[in-house]
Amino acid sequence: MISAGIIAEFNPFHNGHKYLIEQAKEIADAVIVIMSGSFVQRGDIAITDKWSRARAAIMGGADLVLELPVIYSLNTAQKFAYGAVKTLESTNVTDMICFGSECGDTDTLRQMAEIVLSEPPEISELIKKYISEGMSYPSARSRAFSSVSGAHVLDTPNDILGVEYLRAIIETGSSMNAAAIKRIGTDHDSEIRSDSIASASELRRMAERHEDISAYVPSSCSFTRYDPSRLDTVLIYKLLTSQPEDIAAINDVSEGLENKFISAARSCGSIDGLCAAVKSKRYTMSRIRRIAWSILLELTKELCSLPPSYIRVLGMNTTGRQLLKTMKEKAELPVIIKAADYKGDAVFRASNKAEDIFALCCTDPSKRGAGRDLRTTPVIF
Repeated sequence: MISAGIIAEFNPFHNGHKYLIEQAKEIADAVIVIMSGSFVQRGDIAITDKWSRARAAIMGGADLVLELPVIYSLNTAQKFAYGAVKTLESTNVTDMICFGSECGDTDTLRQMAEIVLSEPPEISELIKKYISEGMSYPSARSRAFSSVSGAHVLDTPNDILGVEYLRAIIETGSSMNAAAIKRIGTDHDSEIRSDSIASASELRRMAERHEDISAYVPSSCSFTRYDPSRLDTVLIYKLLTSQPEDIAAINDVSEGLENKFISAARSCGSIDGLCAAVKSKRYTMSRIRRIAWSILLELTKELCSLPPSYIRVLGMNTTGRQLLKTMKEKAELPVIIKAADYKGDAVFRASNKAEDIFALCCTDPSKRGAGRDLRTTPVIF
């Protein structure tokens, strides 16, 4: 059985994701998804819990859904990709990775990944130059690489992630192959909708406005929406009671950002206001938001440098159960089915803690209690 891995957030799961799984199954017998938990790479809290999203993925064609630990899901594109690729490789049942791409050209993306990995001196100098002129690092990097290589794949979000997936495959010496699948419908983060396709960002905006999204998601996709604003005062309190050295130890904090966060907390009452006050041309909003949630979750640089230490199962169907049986025999890391039975480590405890804090965002008071992450078993079809 040939298995394709898909790295995803499914926030929420929509028809474009279903199409990606269908295309992956044109070249593979089964699809293994590794999915972000409750906090996602763009610096947001997931629209709903990970088990609802895993259920939607299984009903949308995925066979096995694994969780990407929070130290990778709430991190830079490079570390996000590394954690996902390394975990999929560790299953020893994943033969390849499939991912959505604006260009859809695997060879071009692989060539760029090789250039990114080596980063020639002329590119490094251009990046420094553009940053000194006030550009954010991602913008400076994109402009530098396109200036030297002539390729513009670092200009679009899914191609950027595709390059990082391929970079991680090369860097880790993974035996997995890769296939870029050209995206259909609207662009990432676009407000434009086709007849049946809308971006996850637009669907979240529609959900916030209480608009009907049923035309853009599979009929089986239903979920309880979580409200991130419930954590606004918790985050502000955390900042007001922290010392600068505590914030400086948090992942991706540099250049005095700890002082800007603490100062902003004295005058802002929401995460949106806080991040807007800290934001500058030098930093993307996604990075600032990731740092804000990392402060609340106490995700330190040291913690976020750890390698994957386990493989957690969130959902499966009949084919997934067959894959899981093989994976339990071959995997390089412990496979977690019942979280309560796992002794745990720092990486695992960080995701448990993230889930407890995420639970406070639930609009249903009965689901706000701690410990759900250890009690909940995988979704099975």
